[in-house]
Amino acid sequence: MRQGGGPGGTEEDGVIEEHGADGVTLREVETRLSRALARYERVLANVADGIYGLDASGRVEFVNPAAVRITGHSAEEQLGLDQHAVIHARRPDGSPYPREECPVWRALRTGRTVAADSEVFWRSDGTPVPVELIAVPTVEDGVVTGVVVSFRDLTDRLAAQRQAAELRRVTERAAAQRALSDRLQQALLTPPPEPDHLQVAVRYRPAAHEAQVGGDWYDAFLQPDGATMLVIGDVVGHDSDAAAAMGQLRGLLRALAYDNEEPPSATLSRTEHVARGLAVSTLATVVLARIERHPDVPVAGTRVLRWSNAGHLPPVLLAPDGTATLLETRPDLMLGIDPHAPRADHTVELEDGHTLLLVTDGLVERRGSDLDTGLAALREALRDLGGTPLEELCDTLLARMLPVDGADDVALVAVRTHPEDRPRPSEAGPNRLPPGIA
Repeated sequence: MRQGGGPGGTEEDGVIEEHGADGVTLREVETRLSRALARYERVLANVADGIYGLDASGRVEFVNPAAVRITGHSAEEQLGLDQHAVIHARRPDGSPYPREECPVWRALRTGRTVAADSEVFWRSDGTPVPVELIAVPTVEDGVVTGVVVSFRDLTDRLAAQRQAAELRRVTERAAAQRALSDRLQQALLTPPPEPDHLQVAVRYRPAAHEAQVGGDWYDAFLQPDGATMLVIGDVVGHDSDAAAAMGQLRGLLRALAYDNEEPPSATLSRTEHVARGLAVSTLATVVLARIERHPDVPVAGTRVLRWSNAGHLPPVLLAPDGTATLLETRPDLMLGIDPHAPRADHTVELEDGHTLLLVTDGLVERRGSDLDTGLAALREALRDLGGTPLEELCDTLLARMLPVDGADDVALVAVRTHPEDRPRPSEAGPNRLPPGIA
């Protein structure tokens, strides 16, 4: 090695290397700069955001691949040209966008960073792309020499926001419909009467999903002669229209069944004719039942259950020992199909201590299993409840059959017969009769 080349330098193999104050050679500085530039180029090439470098006049000096991809303009189509004129000269409605109002131009003019969150760049095919951008001016010796513009395509974000807004709107509408239908149902599903030596319990559980509003209903009322009328029904549909139709049909059936002693089948036929005449157009399954006495039998004699089934689940008769019998018959057509369809009545004696259950299909139907399986599960759930107090029976049955909230509404009517030659049991609660009925 020979010393030479003047102060601060060395000569080796004929090459003179200059040393800085910290002993770093010029070659090392150039190497470090090259590495730094390579890193910056890799970053610019791989970031998802578009990046422009503009000179003091707003002409494009560099553009990264993301900007090319988002705008559809190749680098060759943009370098050296006015960026505003190429991709930013029109507003979202297509009207001219003056340069002096452009946030990028404001950054060039003021030397301050400018951010904008609702701009539009125009693609090469003439379609707009919503963007948010930030323009950072480059300043040398107090003079603005250009600006770096970073922007992000908001298409997916705005689409997600619109989808979320629509989902909120649909959810709020469904919740409002659900609330309205629930209020209607609660207003119609009134407490049952409690005739002497008959105990009546009712339950109604709405579906878990707010959009699933059903048309399930129950009813229990006394006729002027003291007979007890029972109704369980389910209007086809799961929306506020179904709930409204349920209210109309329930009112018709109650009015027509109140003050006559005709068999339940005749009342169902009349209800269907009146509904059609009043343009109450709906499909529904119904069981209409009447607990009455044998004619000319002493008051303490056996009660009789008389019912007609319009396409509904069969009633269940539960004995004190837990034996559950499905009162299966050939079901007639549901209401709303043919007002002239024949309808049949069925009877069974109700002995003291027995429990009659009328339910809707939400209690027994499950996705992936058939109705027979559900009815078998219902009988099994009742196996040890024959002597359980009626209110407790209803709650236990719902807990066993519906351990979690179901996908459909559930209505339940339970009636227990108590001996008439003894006082009304305390667990049955007091008598509750409408005015005018002894």
